[in-house]
Amino acid sequence: MRLKKILFFSLLAVLPFSAAGAKSIADARGEVVKETMTFLNTPYLWGGMHPQTGMDCSAFVKLVYGKAGLGLPRVARDQFAQTLRLSPSGVLPGDMIFFAMKNPGTAKVDHVGIYVGKGFFVHASFTNGVHIDSVTNPYYYSRLVSLRKYAGF
Repeated sequence: MRLKKILFFSLLAVLPFSAAGAKSIADARGEVVKETMTFLNTPYLWGGMHPQTGMDCSAFVKLVYGKAGLGLPRVARDQFAQTLRLSPSGVLPGDMIFFAMKNPGTAKVDHVGIYVGKGFFVHASFTNGVHIDSVTNPYYYSRLVSLRKYAGF
């Protein structure tokens, strides 16, 4: 089963990309970044999946990617498992950023956001809802686990 998953994701990386409404990978990335901004100030609700009532971090990321025609699992650790690792120099707007909020210094992913460029990411936080933060903010930087990209990018 693991070999099938590896083969599947390897194929996604080399097949021509075609998302609903997106003409290229660059267009899809642009749609992801644009969509993140439409949810700013949405309230946080653990387990929530709707902008009107509130949503958590992974629901936010799933919804944003879905609006760009890209499918992701519902929870942060599954999103982490189905994405590809990036070096810090390889991160681009539209990529995902994963954190270990409950267990800093570990790889126990429990939070996700979307990198929007120039050192900033958008995420749904418990205290502020969907908003923009700096990757270099010591609070988040100390909890950073990985920068990752959608398997089709």
